[in-house]
Amino acid sequence: MKKKSISTILAVCALSILGCSEDKGISAKVDPTPNNKPEEPTVVETRLAYGADISWLTAQEKQGIKFYNAQGVEKDMFALIPEMGGNAVRFRVWVNPSKDLYSGLCDKAATLALAKRAKAAGLRIMIDFHYSDSWADPGKQNKPAAWKNMSVDEMANAIAEHTTDVLTTLKEAEIDVEWVQIGNETTDGMLWEEGRCSKNPKNYALFIKSGAEAAKAVYDKVKVIVHIDNGWLASTLEWNIGELVKAGVKDKFDVIGVSYYPSYLGENDKAKALGISSWKEGNKYIASNVKRWEEKYGKKVMVVEYGYRNDQLGEAQECLSDLMAKTKDYENFEGILMWEPQSYNGWANYGLGLFTKDGKPGVVFK
Repeated sequence: MKKKSISTILAVCALSILGCSEDKGISAKVDPTPNNKPEEPTVVETRLAYGADISWLTAQEKQGIKFYNAQGVEKDMFALIPEMGGNAVRFRVWVNPSKDLYSGLCDKAATLALAKRAKAAGLRIMIDFHYSDSWADPGKQNKPAAWKNMSVDEMANAIAEHTTDVLTTLKEAEIDVEWVQIGNETTDGMLWEEGRCSKNPKNYALFIKSGAEAAKAVYDKVKVIVHIDNGWLASTLEWNIGELVKAGVKDKFDVIGVSYYPSYLGENDKAKALGISSWKEGNKYIASNVKRWEEKYGKKVMVVEYGYRNDQLGEAQECLSDLMAKTKDYENFEGILMWEPQSYNGWANYGLGLFTKDGKPGVVFK
């Protein structure tokens, strides 16, 4: 999550988690999860996927947090997504997470529970494998504790087994999965140090291959995503993807997924060097890269994480609407997912939630 220690997250005005970065535990005595049976939704029909990663929902519901539509009517999140113009959801999966509300809970059981609700609501589903016990992003790609002493080949097998186990559980529940991420913001690889791309690119490629093949063995039509941060920065992504191409695994993935957090552009030296100081320039670069990567790699492109400062929701909406307009006609563009937009009032010290302080959507896809 955004992503990367490009992903250091400060609270609210200081700007938060670049897409699942720092671990700031939230203590909490948890009440039983309420019965949130989704209402009959109006599913948005569109070629493009618009929606959100709402993996924190498990923890938020344990705390009794409520969500409301624009009219102030309490809504289940899975009914609210279509009202926001969305048709897709993304869930992260950790290997052996803690029970911490902020940096844990996202295990197979929690994912299955959320996926069942997504299916009932008619939403398309993406599974985001971090291959860690907690946050993985550009600043940290920590191995699961149980994998700590494994060899490279053993870790490749563990990736395949974990991927197969989770996806088989979903498939047996008759849940369709449209996309699978093999790693989260693997800008410099995954499962460090063995899988760090700048040091061991062949190992990184092996890990991507192992996860991708396992995913397609369960869902043969699933679209496999390789996810990099800072979608406006072509050079870093092309170095990463270039290593995968050199290693012969280009045909193992289908989609280039990127993170995009425009609020950070003004403080990024690489953005400044490109003349990017605001979302207006950032959007142009994102749109240009969508076309560029289709021509260069023959891949689809998707913004799998989008976030903006919560105290600038007007700009956040303007930016999102402009980005949608600039990308909607590209045949290789898959869509845009907000990252944990339902985190309002600084929940988890995350300052990029896209809901208002009273729990209503502040940014929508329509």
